[in-house]
Amino acid sequence: MTSATALRVPYITAYDEELPDLQLMLLPDAGATQRVRLGFVGAVEQDWNQGVLWYRAGLHRRGKPQWRLVNTLRQRRCMWQRLCQVCGGTAVMRDGRISWLLAAPAETSADGVLFTSAPPTCESCIPEALATCPRLGAGMVCSVQAAHPYGVRGDLMKVTRSGLVTAAADHFATLDAYRRLEFMLAKQLVVALEDLRPVAV
Repeated sequence: MTSATALRVPYITAYDEELPDLQLMLLPDAGATQRVRLGFVGAVEQDWNQGVLWYRAGLHRRGKPQWRLVNTLRQRRCMWQRLCQVCGGTAVMRDGRISWLLAAPAETSADGVLFTSAPPTCESCIPEALATCPRLGAGMVCSVQAAHPYGVRGDLMKVTRSGLVTAAADHFATLDAYRRLEFMLAKQLVVALEDLRPVAV
């Protein structure tokens, strides 16, 4: 969505006061492939989930909406709890399937897994999303039977003589790419979509 004037701010949109200034460092980890992994200065155990470091973000929704940025915690909440990315309510339909709206066809892995980092969109919010979000264009309205954690999108870091630098922004890695996950700052959860079916609108 491109304008903050008359549009509802989607549930997953980040606000500027929710985005902390984080300082990254390498932390010793005997279980990591290189005996170190990415972490924060002042790291706590909750910073990691599924083997990867997650960007910290607030949930208070104060400040100015950052229309092009996704709040990491709310995005993950939508994926885990099947919540609508627009209103934050349930995206589970009466028949138990999950309502989804994709800006483009789901990405497909080499072995045929359909996956996306876009959270569900409930049936009630789909017309609004299609009408107000230019990125959706001719969005694909569909339903899925289930969605399972499959990977992450985030910043892949590397060590240089001058310190840690971003090797690749918005990088995708599956949850079994252990070596890469140890050096990633995850920002979005990617899920595999099971039994995706187009829905007529």
